[in-house]
Amino acid sequence: MARSITKILPKLEVLSFLEESDYPVIEKFMFAYDYDEGSYVFKENTHGGYMFFIIKGTVEVIKQYDNKRHIIAELSEGRSVGEMSLIDGAPRSATVKAKTPLSLIVLKREDFQKLLAEHPAIANRVLMGIATLLSQSLRETNNNFTEKMLSIC
Repeated sequence: MARSITKILPKLEVLSFLEESDYPVIEKFMFAYDYDEGSYVFKENTHGGYMFFIIKGTVEVIKQYDNKRHIIAELSEGRSVGEMSLIDGAPRSATVKAKTPLSLIVLKREDFQKLLAEHPAIANRVLMGIATLLSQSLRETNNNFTEKMLSIC
């Protein structure tokens, strides 16, 4: 990947709390990675430990249920995946597969822990972005669940 990670960071939704002066610092804790179309970025119930930011391409988020695979989301440029794993290191709750050729920026849990120790204010801004994203997702899930439950009654 020829582009500088620093130039891409402002476009990433979950990093919206960062200040411009934070970009060169956090860039040192990240790396770029590419996947071919059809490749698995990670599979459900496998080791967590990193999150990634989509800088080019689209992924499918797939959940296994009743021995069937269900595409529960498609995410493209600017979105992130794996935020919960960055926080708790627990196994993956879904499978993520490259729908198109994919370019990512990766932040590993151990690198985030180093960022937290060395630059706590920057790490706190990342955590605010993650917390905001997870809060939005939880609200959406609650609304969807309530609608489905009320339609049954």
